[in-house]
Amino acid sequence: MKKLLLTSLIALAACILFAEEDVTFDLAAATSRFASDEARLKVEYRKCVEKLDKPSEGIVVPVESHPDGSLKVDVYAGRAQFFDKDSVVWCGDVVVREYEPNGNVKVELNASACIVDRNTKSGWIEGFASGRYGKTKISGCGIYFSFPDEFVKISSKVAIESSDIKFEGVEL
Repeated sequence: MKKLLLTSLIALAACILFAEEDVTFDLAAATSRFASDEARLKVEYRKCVEKLDKPSEGIVVPVESHPDGSLKVDVYAGRAQFFDKDSVVWCGDVVVREYEPNGNVKVELNASACIVDRNTKSGWIEGFASGRYGKTKISGCGIYFSFPDEFVKISSKVAIESSDIKFEGVEL
């Protein structure tokens, strides 16, 4: 029961943190698809690590801009290597930031190492990762994510710290 409650809280917190619009999501229908994609990405991660050969260093990629042209999202990778044959990118020491139009950091995500499948826009974070939005921080190890489905699953060492989220009128 504790595990179910914790999993529900994690899913709810991730939706609060990272969803910008209302999304109807059928978890039951998607569970097997997510499980097989997660298993595939874990295998791909290990393959990438075995094939790493002088990854590029200090990569910064602007991802999105605000309507006024100011930077909205960028990704920094301390180390990165593209595997074109598999459409996978391996990254180490990753920082993703979303900025407000005035330049202040709105959201920050940090990961020790991960892969992202550019076709499915899903990925696997091996090791520790954390995300911060306002006064809320979520962290854990072994994280599967799907951008199109706005889905995140944290496998272990989950921690949620918040001083500004309320559930049914109860402040955490």
